[in-house]
Parts: sequence; C-alpha cells; structure tokens
Amino acid sequence: MTSGIRRALDDPEPPSKLTNDGRPLQFPLRTLALQGNHQPHLSGPLSVPLAHGARRCPPGTVCQRKRIPSIIPCQRPGGHPRPQAMIDRPLRVFISYAQESDGHSAWVLALANRLRADGVEAVIDRYVTWLEKGWRWWMSEQIEQADWVLVVCTDEYRQRFDGNDAAAGSGRGVRWESQHITQALYDDRFSNKRFVPVLPPAGDERFIPLPLKDTRSFRLDDQYDDLYRLLTDQPPTPAPQVGKLRPRPPLPVSVSASAQPAAPDRAPPQDIANPYPGLAAFKPEDCRFFFGREKDTARVVERLQQTRFVSVVGGSGTGKSSLVAAGVVPALRGLHAPLTYLRFKPQADPFRQLAETLDRALPEERLPLGKPRVERLSQELDSSPQEVVAKAIAEFGKRQAPLAPVVPVILFADQFEELFTQTPPDTAQRFRVLFEALHSHPSLFLVLTLRSEFMHRLMEWLGGEVFASSLAPLDAIRDETRLREIIVHPATESGVGVQPELLSELLPAAHEMAGALPLLALTLTQLFVRRDPADGLTLAAYQRMGGLPKIVESAAAGIDQAIDDDPLLADACERLFAELATVIDELPTRRTAAVEPLRADAMVSVLVDALRAQGLLADPDERHVELAHETLLKHWPRLREWCARYADKLALRRQAEQAAGDWQKARTRENASGQPEKSRHSDLLRWTWERQKPALQALLALLALNPQLSAQPDPDPDFADTGIDAWRALQAVLSEPLRSFLAPEPLRLLDELRADATPHQRREEIGLRLNQMGDPRRGVGVDAAGLPDLVWVDIPAGQVTLETEPPETFAVNAFRIASYPITWRQYRAFVDAADGYRDPGWWDGLEREDEPGDDRWAFASYPAIHVSWYDAVAFCRWLSKCLGLAEEEVVRLPTEWEWQWVAQAGAQAQEYPWRGEWNMMRANSEESGIGRTTAVGMYPLGAPECWPVLDLAGNVWEWCLNHYERSGTAGSDPDVSRVLRGGAWYGSPGGCRAAFRFDLAPVDRYYIIGFRVCRGAPIEPLPTAPLNTVPPKR
Repeated sequence: MTSGIRRALDDPEPPSKLTNDGRPLQFPLRTLALQGNHQPHLSGPLSVPLAHGARRCPPGTVCQRKRIPSIIPCQRPGGHPRPQAMIDRPLRVFISYAQESDGHSAWVLALANRLRADGVEAVIDRYVTWLEKGWRWWMSEQIEQADWVLVVCTDEYRQRFDGNDAAAGSGRGVRWESQHITQALYDDRFSNKRFVPVLPPAGDERFIPLPLKDTRSFRLDDQYDDLYRLLTDQPPTPAPQVGKLRPRPPLPVSVSASAQPAAPDRAPPQDIANPYPGLAAFKPEDCRFFFGREKDTARVVERLQQTRFVSVVGGSGTGKSSLVAAGVVPALRGLHAPLTYLRFKPQADPFRQLAETLDRALPEERLPLGKPRVERLSQELDSSPQEVVAKAIAEFGKRQAPLAPVVPVILFADQFEELFTQTPPDTAQRFRVLFEALHSHPSLFLVLTLRSEFMHRLMEWLGGEVFASSLAPLDAIRDETRLREIIVHPATESGVGVQPELLSELLPAAHEMAGALPLLALTLTQLFVRRDPADGLTLAAYQRMGGLPKIVESAAAGIDQAIDDDPLLADACERLFAELATVIDELPTRRTAAVEPLRADAMVSVLVDALRAQGLLADPDERHVELAHETLLKHWPRLREWCARYADKLALRRQAEQAAGDWQKARTRENASGQPEKSRHSDLLRWTWERQKPALQALLALLALNPQLSAQPDPDPDFADTGIDAWRALQAVLSEPLRSFLAPEPLRLLDELRADATPHQRREEIGLRLNQMGDPRRGVGVDAAGLPDLVWVDIPAGQVTLETEPPETFAVNAFRIASYPITWRQYRAFVDAADGYRDPGWWDGLEREDEPGDDRWAFASYPAIHVSWYDAVAFCRWLSKCLGLAEEEVVRLPTEWEWQWVAQAGAQAQEYPWRGEWNMMRANSEESGIGRTTAVGMYPLGAPECWPVLDLAGNVWEWCLNHYERSGTAGSDPDVSRVLRGGAWYGSPGGCRAAFRFDLAPVDRYYIIGFRVCRGAPIEPLPTAPLNTVPPKR
C-alpha cells in the first residue's frame, strides 16, 4: 500500500533539507553542547549543540569572511567514533526505556545488572539517586559518553518517542532521549553507529521507532548472546587477516593526452554538510553561509539600535526570516554580547506560543508546583505582561552574565501574518497590550517579519505612526551580483566548486522568475546533494532536475507517484492538505496543524514523514507541522490544484472559525458582566442563514475528505434544504464554539414557536424571516420538478357528528391530508404552469375567471388567498394528474366531516385542535392583533397532539368539498354555497372551533379564504347517513 512512500523514505540520498552540520531542519534541538571532558556547556537559549570537533568563533569577534560580528558556532564535519571493545575503560552502554510499569522497569534493571556482570558498564536511571543539574543534563551526558545505546522498544516507548503521550507532560524522558537519538542519526547522515533496538519478551517489531526500523534488532529472550557479541566486537565468524597485494606489471596502452581527464585542483571532501537550507529559513548558526543581504542586515541593525523595534515586510520568498535569523541576530550579537535570542510564531494563540518560547529558554524548575510553568506564563502574559516580561529578561541576565547589570534580548516574531490569519481577532487585540510591554522594555530588541499582503492589517493593528517608524521593506533579490553570491559563496565555503555553465543558465532563470529565492534555495540544496566529486554543482544535474521552474515537482516526484499509485494514499493527501492550507482574501496561505491528530491517521502519518524527509514540511515547534514555505502553494502542482478546487470552501471555513471566536468572546464578556439577556448585543455577531448555509456546505465538503469523520444522515422528514442536511451531518463532529455559532438560524427560529410565551408579532417576524431566507421546511414549497411539495399526514378512519340542524353523523374512511394549507409558492406553480390555470381541461363543470385572484400578502410560505372554490378544485385536478396517481386515488378538497375529524383530534372530539379551552396564543385570530395572514405553521402548539396538521384554527378559512345546506352532497353544482372551516385572522374565537360551520358561494374570492388538500378516494354526491349507520358508499 505504501511501498512508494517507503521507497522515498529509504532513498539512499540524504534529504535535501539540511542545516550546515548535515542534519535535517525538521529535528531542531535546543540543548547543551558537551565538549572536551563532557562537562555541560550551554550555547544559548535557542542554540543547537556543536557537532563533535566543532569550533566556535571567540565572543565578540568579527567573522573575517563576511565582516559580521558573531559568536555563532562555525562547524566542520565530525561524528561519534565507532565503539571499540578493547579500550582502557569498560565498555559503556546507556539503556533508553519507558517507565511504563513496575514489571517492565524490573526487567530493564535485570538486563542492566546482567550486562554489568558480563563486564559492560550499563547505565540506567535506577542507579542514580541525586542529580545537581537535572535529568535532562544527565540524559544528554550519558548518551554522549555511551559507546552503545540500547533502545528498549515497547508500544508505550514508541508512542512517547513519537510525542504522542496521552497525558500532558508525560514521557518527557523518552521524548528528550528520542531527540538526541534522532539528531545523532542525521548528524551521521543516516549511518547508525551505536543505537540498537532491543525487544523484551513478547515484544513486537512494530514498536521499533521509525528512524531505527532498518537497524538490526535483538529479542532478548533468546538473542542476548548475539547482542553481547555486537557490543563487545566479538563476531561469531572472525574474518582472516588480509594478505599482501601481488604486484603486476602494467599493460602497454596508447591513450592520447586530450582524452585523459584533467586533475582537479582539489578534491572536495566526501562528508560535507549541506550549506543550503532548502525551503527552510537560515538559522543563526548558518550565518557563514548566508550571503546577498549585507546591506539589508546593516540597515535593520541600525534601525534596531535606534528604535529597538523593526517590522521587516516583504513578499513571499524574499528571505525575511533568513535575514533576521542569519543576518541581524549574529550582527547584533557581535555588538551586544552576551545576547539572548528568542523566536516564536503567533499561530492560533500567541500568548501560548511566546510562553512556550520563554519556558524553553528559562532554567528548568527545580520544584514545579501546580500548573505547568508554560500554562502559568501564558495566563500571566495575558493578565500582567509588564511584570512577566521584566522578570523573564532579568532571569536571562542571571543565567548568561551574572555580573552584568543588563543582558539584552532579541525577540523575533516570525511569520507575524499568522496573527491575522490564525489568531482570533479578540485574542490578537489583547496581544497588542503584551506587544506594548515588550516594545517598552529597554533591554529588549523586537523584530517581526510579515508578508506584504498583510501590511495594511499590521498598520491597523499597530497604529499608523508606530508602523511607519518600524517599517523596513525588503525587496526581492533580482540583480546578478547578489544572486551569484547566493549560489557560489556557500559552496566555496564548503570547498565545492560551481560550474560556469551552470551559472550561465541558473542566473538568468533566477533573475526572470518572480519570487525565485526559495526555489533557488531548494535547487541549490538538491544540486549540492547530487554534486560531482570533481566538478561540484553541475549543469547536467540541474537539467536532470528540470530546471528552476520544475524543482518543486522534481523534489516531490517520488511522493506524487506513490500517491497516484495508491487510492488510499491519495485520499490521505486530500485530508492532509485540508489541514495545511487555507485561503484568505483569495490568497492561498499556510495553516499550522497539530501533529497529534495527523498521527492518529495512519496514512496521513506516512505522508507527513515522507514530506518531512523531502524538506517539504517543517516543524514550527514540537506540537505542530506546516508547509516548509508558501512557494509550495504555487509551485507544487498537486497542492496548487487542490487549493484552486477548494479555495471557496477553505476561505469560508476560516471566516466561520474567526467569527465564531469573536461571538464566543462577546458572550463570555456579557456573561461575566451579568448583562441581562434581552440587552445583549453578542447575537448581532452571529451569522444569519444566508452565511451559515454556504459555510456548513463548505465544512461538509472538507469533512467528506476524511471517511473516519464524515457521515451521511437519513433524509430529514421535516426539512428540504441542503444546508440543514449539512448541519445534521456536522452536528456531532463540530467543536465549540463553531457548533453553537453555526446552529442553523431557521431551526432556532422554529424552536421559538414552540412556546405560548412567544408573542404574535414575533411569530409574524419569524414567518417573514423564513420567507426571506427561503423557507427550508417541507410542505411549504415546491420540489425539484417545480410541483407542490406536500407533507401528507395519514389519518385513520372514524365517525363525526356535524353541527347541522338536525345533527348529522358521517363515517370517515382513512385518508391523507396536507400538513399545511396550500401556500402562495405552491399555488403559483399551478397558475404559472403552461398546463395549469389556463388549461380548460381542469375546469370541466366549473366557472373560470380570466385571471387568478388578487395576490395580496403573497409571500412564498404564506397561505394562498383570494382563491374560489372553483380555483381550488381545478388545482386539485391538475395536481392529481401531475402526481400520476392511480384511478382509485385523487388529490381533492376534504369533506367537512374529514376536516372536522382531523381538527377535533379524532375520537377525542376536542372543541379546539388543542386540549382544553380557547387559547389566544395558539391561533392567528382577530385577538392576535396582526391584522393579516401569517406564514403557515407559525402556531405549532395549535395542532392536535395526535397528528402534525397545523393551522386548523385561524389564519384562513379553508374550503371543503361538500355543499353547506345539503352536507352529504359534494357535486359541482353552480350557485350552491360550499362549506368553509377553521376561522381566519379576521374572525372571533368562536369561528375557530373544530365544529364551526361557515359557507360562501363557490365563485367567491376573499382575502380570508384559502384551502388545504387531501388525498384519497374520489367523493361522489352522497345522501346523508342516519346516526350510527354504516359508512356511505364511496
């Protein structure tokens, strides 16, 4: 399934994304450098360890190659020596394991004791009782000093190694050791010289961490002796000594001088760290490879010296982050040694991100109490920023220069556009207060980088005057001189040449291509990996990669092929892109994603590892992952096409998340202030259905990319709306506050109707609002074919007594009746149809007016009025034909005994459709004060409890099929009055009784008359049945 990706991970060539000491950028370490006698030496709050044998420029000196003040480590190749058994001290083995149970810890202790008994100095934490400098120092020292490191692989160990601890703060020992192990492997360019995976009894090779998968493992229930041979360099089959070479005379061969290869001036070293960072930014320790920005560096440093705050603003791919990290920081450090360097990115919570940066840089707490320090710092940065900033800077001073009165700090806020793309606006506004505290501290230099597309937002956030004084615009590098420096000088520093033929083709391509700097960096990284031993970076290698425009495609080719070959991997790619990309103002933008949920998806996890190995993904911190550079959004065809396909949906998702956050913050403030519910304004921030619906549909489309989360609910019997369908599918998976924010407005409005306390005027407003948004209820509109969409309610058989003189009783056969009166939208379908109102075929035996009745109050979901009995019958004949009903079933008007049977709640024989006496809050009558019709269904509590048939009391009188005087007659005789039932908006409560009878001539059209239809057997003219007799023949 994942063979393509596995091949990409197993590629013998090292990954393209390496720092100057050869390790991939996706494994940054902030740790100590162990030198000479292995005593700990801290190299800076965010510095990385020096490789074995590295050299450091003296503090405060100037690097002669570039004349940039620096105390940055300048490293040369090196590594840990291979372990040797025969040395003047015991062989030392460190055991890395997870303390997951007492039994497992006891087994590890027994292993260590056995090794020590066999002459191997095994080291585990159980042998140590007190540490002056803390466990991290101790673990780092033991791993550095060990000849071999045994990795005890269990399921728990693998989880902690990958950083997937269930409990916050657990597994830190394994996590710390895993970083050292991973770093050492990449320092040695994938050559594992001393890390040995071992399996306890009943262990499983699935639990071996990914970086050690290809290393031989030992199952210690039966392979202890094999392991011991490896550790002590005692192979089971020793190789014989190598004899002397036999001299052989040369053969005479004639070769022209021109055919002989010219001897190179120098042979490049074989193990050279890649000086080009790929798509990642340069770091301070890479300063000797950073070229082309000397003037910009001096300009920013001068501005920092004057104002202590600079905003470096430039387009994507101009090298803003590299300028600050590898240019400004080393230069400033040369002027202000010692200098504390801190870097953070705002992401979704800038308070938390800065707190994590401070927590990593501050000394480890000796006695941590209560909440973790990072949580305390995050809260304090929000509530009392001045005090926290002052205290942290003072602590850095004590740590770096105890005797110095002040130790300056440079705080680098990288990719500051995240404050406007990922941070909720309310949080971003609160962060402004913290920003002021940072800016006002006299010992702190503050510098941020920002994409130029978000310059106007930064100006609004900072204020025009502060923004103008801090602005340091950065233009793209297009001139040949600086491009040549960027290409040639890092290779020269590493002792590697660059072919003139390559320069003659690469320089024009970089000059002509907008935003080419990251593509150039990736190209140079790949060229350095594929360098020729004699010629260095060559034109041939460049052409094989497809040139500058195709470099991203070339780097991702193996992954693209694996995705194309595996449908499951292709689906996983869609899910991963949905987490890594968004669209803001029609501009595709990176999105920081949490690692843990991605790791929970096995296929996505494989893709993450592969993209990391190719340098296409980066880790802004231990908990997140992101695209290595924005240029991937434009130059990786697969990602570019995906963004174009989902652009609208991604933009809507981001807008909804931001708006939900604002709404929630406003509600929280109102709750805290005790503000009365009626006077609150937070609901003004809540989206209406016109915005909710497309957002829900967009979220559903993105959710569909993940089959583990997507769901297809059963069709909703009450609603005919794709937005409501999307809500039903999303309701269980949306998190707060997004779920409450996107709870559909029509559902909330309809919920208001289910209380007698809702005033009549509010019911009218709700009806008008539903009409305005496009009423989503079934039974009030038309279907996809344009025919009336009716909700049919099954009514059982029974018997009814009418209030005639004398009373008459009628048997009722089972039938079906529409839940609502016919609405204007449904009636217009008949009026506007080519075969509808004007077709004489529906008017046989009926009187037809030339034009339909006046369309007063003709809102779509309001009841159709100004409809005569003849109009209603013709409508029924048309709809019967359109629905294609069988001969024994038609759509028709209900008889008054059928209508009354429904209105009196069947055998319960209620006076009104609801239980008990008259309730003015359950019908639109003259007592409501509305003075006209309302949308159908605005009084759901006015329906009988036994079936959902609404508006049986009030709103409009409803035509019945039969005559008024001869109630058992249902023919189409002219000039014979027909029965009306139900009362109307212009009528007394008495007319709303279930048994009340009223009549008008069949030709009459009034603004108080509408109709409802039923579905059943045709009704023929019938004589009245005596009381308690069998049902009449139909």
